[in-house]
Amino acid sequence: MLQTFKAKLNNGVLTWKDEVPESIRQGEEVEVIVTVLDENTEKAPKARRPFGLAKGLFVVPDDFDAPLPDDILEEFYN
Repeated sequence: MLQTFKAKLNNGVLTWKDEVPESIRQGEEVEVIVTVLDENTEKAPKARRPFGLAKGLFVVPDDFDAPLPDDILEEFYN
């Protein structure tokens, strides 16, 4: 089972932000995978994608926003 907990790592010391995982409170050994989120770096602006890249690949039908038939609507409510 995967769970997410927020913590800060400073000089090799992990400080839990909110709720401390139960297994850590009990002193059990746990395996930890850390993903570092570096919010201080400036991100290069993404190049804008040109319009019309999928032109001709699909067609939106004229009745796209028409109400659904009653038998399909019933599936949502049952």
